[in-house]
Amino acid sequence: MKYVCYAIGIPLLMLAVGCGPSSPYVSGYYYDPHPLVASLPTTQPSEPPPVSAYATIVGIRLPDDKLHLPLSMEVRLRIDDNSPDPVTLDPRSMDLSTGDLVRFDPAIVNPMTPVTINPGESAMITAEFPFPPGMTYSQINLEELQWRWVLYVGPQRVDQVANFKQVVEPTYYGGPYYYGPSVYVYPPYPVIGGVVVIHHRW
Repeated sequence: MKYVCYAIGIPLLMLAVGCGPSSPYVSGYYYDPHPLVASLPTTQPSEPPPVSAYATIVGIRLPDDKLHLPLSMEVRLRIDDNSPDPVTLDPRSMDLSTGDLVRFDPAIVNPMTPVTINPGESAMITAEFPFPPGMTYSQINLEELQWRWVLYVGPQRVDQVANFKQVVEPTYYGGPYYYGPSVYVYPPYPVIGGVVVIHHRW
């Protein structure tokens, strides 16, 4: 399987894990499951799911004045379209809240426009959910997080919900992808800022 990457929005700046003076993430905040996998059911057992979504909580991102990023919870979502229809995700449909129903501010994604994944393509979305104004991670119970988003498979609306629990140490599951600080990308290259990357698979 071959991947061709197209970057939409700001350039991708690769971070060398373990290199550099300090991490842009707050240490000690890991979430399971990672990956969390949400797939639409297939009608044929021998065929792959028509649409699969892989979600992860990357961690708490420290403020970055140069990138105009406030203190945020960084998340990552990969969508694989194996269906005959295009799949659309509107980043504005994404919502992140805690187990105590404290909502984060709307996600920062560049561009903040609907993302269309054509059949045979995958999309990787990295988003930053800013903490509520005047609040920091020490003032909020972050033991449980719920992330919601809406997909359209052709004209069909699909609502997906991912629930995460904080763990002391990260758990690793098999897979070819490595995402961010000690985490992989689970129903429904580390990057800087909220971005969208489209992969064409053949």
